[in-house]
Amino acid sequence: MLSKTITTTEEFYNLQEDWERLQEQDPDVTYYSTFEFAKAWWDAYKNDQDKELFIVCIYQDKDIVGIAPFIIQKENKKIMSWNTLRFLGRGDFLGILVDRSNNNEMTIIKDIFKCIEDNTEKWERLSLTHIKHNSSIVAFILKSGKYNRKLKYLIECPYILLNKYRDFAEFNRKFVSGQVRNYRNKLMKNFNYQFRIVNNKDIDMYDEISKVHKKEQEYLIDKYNRKERKSIFTDKKKTSYLKQIYKNNSKVLTFMLTDGENNLLGYDTCYLYKGVLHSWNIAYNPEFEKYRIGKILNYEIVKYVFKTKIADVFDFGAGRYPWKFEWTNDFVLDYQLDMWNEETEKGKKLKRLFELKKKISR
Repeated sequence: MLSKTITTTEEFYNLQEDWERLQEQDPDVTYYSTFEFAKAWWDAYKNDQDKELFIVCIYQDKDIVGIAPFIIQKENKKIMSWNTLRFLGRGDFLGILVDRSNNNEMTIIKDIFKCIEDNTEKWERLSLTHIKHNSSIVAFILKSGKYNRKLKYLIECPYILLNKYRDFAEFNRKFVSGQVRNYRNKLMKNFNYQFRIVNNKDIDMYDEISKVHKKEQEYLIDKYNRKERKSIFTDKKKTSYLKQIYKNNSKVLTFMLTDGENNLLGYDTCYLYKGVLHSWNIAYNPEFEKYRIGKILNYEIVKYVFKTKIADVFDFGAGRYPWKFEWTNDFVLDYQLDMWNEETEKGKKLKRLFELKKKISR
């Protein structure tokens, strides 16, 4: 096998056919690692001076059998600076794409890491985050004497495995509280709410939901002083790639609650890919806070998925929030591979400095 690193935007975009071929047959690949998502992200950030493409392609004969979508990003912290090799894009699940047809994925992944190691002069830190615990790349890392101890737990990702339950009635008895039913009844009585599903191939919901998300952000800051609360819709580059993803995309579904006058009470935008419904962005109109719009939305979405069977899994996304675990006992773990490059003097120095800082802060 041979490896090649892709460093230009044109080369990256020319990978589309092979990338999409691999993503469809690799069970580890989620929507966050599809060509569509990666391209939208890079379109927004490709002119940043601190980011460079470093996409590793593995060839068997003339065929691409592995793609590792990396970038090298320059980091600055006070008087220190370094280059970090990380995944291209952002998402709850990130990873590589591997041809599974010959059962040699471990060899392909080994060659990807060999390419990383052959280019140690280009990076001081390796930081691969949001890797599913049951993915092939984690299996490879756990077998490696070099990388095993560098793999750390990152966060939980709760999900509902719908096939565990005979029907919605069984799920309802186990997880839906009387409190949720009360909120639903009150909202229906006072506002005659409607549950709607919009496919972004037909209607672009971007502008409407962004207004609600920003309104919720302002409310939480003003009332609860939650200054950490940010809205993705206030960042120009994030909005640039999100608009591209939302535009004419059948994989983007927006679940909404509206009142009798069609005013938006709350929404949950999801990505539907390979039988998994990824809950990605949720917000509510602060005027309806007391009705717990999020709980009602979850109820209606799960009921809808059971009825239509559009997905086998409802993924709540990364985060150990109690409200997510009110709906499920199941979750996957995200891991991170984080290590300093000890093949270079700068990498060794940075490692010592950060270890010293950690000791002092204890």
